[in-house]
Amino acid sequence: MCRETATLKGGIEGIKEKVPDRLRVIYDGTEYYPVAYELGFRQDGSVRHTAIIHEMKAHSIIYAELAKVEAKEKK
Repeated sequence: MCRETATLKGGIEGIKEKVPDRLRVIYDGTEYYPVAYELGFRQDGSVRHTAIIHEMKAHSIIYAELAKVEAKEKK
């Protein structure tokens, strides 16, 4: 989804405007589009999966736990 979103045309200064529903995600009840994925490690050495998502209305970026991010449209 991140790769497809990155290739969308249009928008202002890298902010996507017309993101189709199939590329949108929901986090904490709000719509976002995916920007990137980050693999990291917690202090105890366990793996941390992070979704970097862009809020559709406020134009802010959130670093969210991947397991808590859901696709808007189920495949």
